[in-house]
Amino acid sequence: MYTHIIRGGEVLLETLILKAFMEGTHLAVYASIKPGSHHRLRLDKESWFLVSNVIAITEYMIQATEYGERVRRGDRAIGDIEIGKLIARALREAYRWCSRRVYPSLVIPILLYSLAISHSNTESIIRDAGKLRRSLDLVLSINKWREIKQIIDTLRGVNRNDMYKHLVASGISHLAGVEGAVTLNELFTVLGSKWPGFISVDTREYRVVVYVKKLLEYYKRYNDAENAVVALYLDMIQAKMPGWARKYVEEAFRDNLMHSRSGAKRLFELDNMFRKQGISYNEYSELLAIITSLAVYEGMRI
Repeated sequence: MYTHIIRGGEVLLETLILKAFMEGTHLAVYASIKPGSHHRLRLDKESWFLVSNVIAITEYMIQATEYGERVRRGDRAIGDIEIGKLIARALREAYRWCSRRVYPSLVIPILLYSLAISHSNTESIIRDAGKLRRSLDLVLSINKWREIKQIIDTLRGVNRNDMYKHLVASGISHLAGVEGAVTLNELFTVLGSKWPGFISVDTREYRVVVYVKKLLEYYKRYNDAENAVVALYLDMIQAKMPGWARKYVEEAFRDNLMHSRSGAKRLFELDNMFRKQGISYNEYSELLAIITSLAVYEGMRI
């Protein structure tokens, strides 16, 4: 039900990847009502910047898909694609385009998935999960110090000193100067310990496919992509919620979330309470955007 057909090859694949990540990010950010996070009834500048980051990097998404195609054809080796340079350029472009507000935990996974989907020629995120995972593993195994260092230095250059300092504190930035000592996988694992968006490229547990399956199940249940995204968001943050909030979530689910006035009311009330208490789950926006984008690629539509 959710699979698509690749017709005509490379150009269509590039277009589908671009559309999926633009639509998925838009849907993940604006879907309402997500208590404690961005949604279209509580828009702020960060909401716009998140979506604009994806618009800013379209040129580099296309380059990533082209790299994947060339490696798949055997025209280039995976170690020759200069992924660090590609990521650095994309981050700098997002920084310029979006008034110095850049989200590496959104930008970087999008580029990695664009490359991996193209390299594996993935038609279905669910059915082809194994070969997509192998393609991600191949990219994440890159350990050239020049590529690693470009990413680390660029994080500081685009004013993401929080991420840069986190890497320095972990000791990984010092190891990056030793050829072969650090892989992209290790770099993003360290960042994923604080920024959930990077969990989407963690292939050890590969939870992203579980999340995509769950989102598609909600999509089938509600026949509504927006309600499905809200449902998955609530699943993702439930373990982080204070105990008192869970009854609101249970009641909202019981009443089909935004498909009923009572469900929407519960979500609205919970959102107000979170905001009054300064409770925010915005850090899950990037992860939700990646998952939603992959579900859109799979066939989910607004």
